[in-house]
Amino acid sequence: MKKILVLGVLVSIFSCKEAIKKEEKLVVENTFEEIQFVEPEITNTNVVNTVEDLLGYWVGDFVADISNEKRDTLYKEKKWSLLNIKITVSFDKIEKDSVFGHTIVAGNITTFKGIFIQNDKAINLNLDEHLNTKYNGFFEMYIFKKDSILDGNWSAYNPENVQIAKRKYNLHKKMFEYNPNNKVEYTFINEDKSNKIKYTDTIDGEVEEYEDYEFYSTTDKVFLKNASKELLEKDFVANLTKADIFILRNSIFARHGFAFRDKQLRIYFENFDWYMPVFGDVKDDLTEIEKQNIDLLLRYEQNAAEYYDTFGR
Repeated sequence: MKKILVLGVLVSIFSCKEAIKKEEKLVVENTFEEIQFVEPEITNTNVVNTVEDLLGYWVGDFVADISNEKRDTLYKEKKWSLLNIKITVSFDKIEKDSVFGHTIVAGNITTFKGIFIQNDKAINLNLDEHLNTKYNGFFEMYIFKKDSILDGNWSAYNPENVQIAKRKYNLHKKMFEYNPNNKVEYTFINEDKSNKIKYTDTIDGEVEEYEDYEFYSTTDKVFLKNASKELLEKDFVANLTKADIFILRNSIFARHGFAFRDKQLRIYFENFDWYMPVFGDVKDDLTEIEKQNIDLLLRYEQNAAEYYDTFGR
């Protein structure tokens, strides 16, 4: 039986061993409502012939269903990341004409209950997320029998309180499997964290002063090591930027299917096809190599250089 942790109250710095529970740097959550769910008996087929074939994880893009005008506004406000996010819908249990499960969106894990109707051609479902908050809503979905795509729409319970009140999706069934070989292959840049710098350059004997920005970002060193497969050495970690350490550490959690609440981490790891947000707590699944690497990375993270000059100066 897995435990899903729902966001609780934030408290301050704990020990390194406590900090590995979450992706946040030396900040963990102290109070949780623990929701227990039975892991589904997942069928090996991705094609649905009976309602029982739904049991398991369905993953895909959760796309904003909005006007072009609203879309342009979100781009201007630099809120483009809201337009297309990843969703995991887990069907955990089926009883008579009812289905029970949970959704994982942007690190938020919410249980649902719904009903289904099936005929010779298709299965139709209506699902209600349990918490009637501005972040939750209800799903209308369907799948044709002998098909592998779950289509549908989502509508917010309180549309007046959210920026995107309707979404659509095409989900595919996916088996979660921990794979320590999964790699990070892109540079991480947190554009919300930057530092203005001044520098000078001499042109034709004239000294000119410029202003630019350095960003909280990774270097190529982050591609050299896999923190799930090999023990990291102090000399290597000591020469990393804080962002290098941050991504190396969180890549461990990503491989275990951790659902990041941190927006920048979520956006970054959703670039990878192998990343599948499934769990709210993976500390019991970490290997000994991963635990040792997390402890080492945390020791150096506080004192690492905050910013990396992306322009090489």
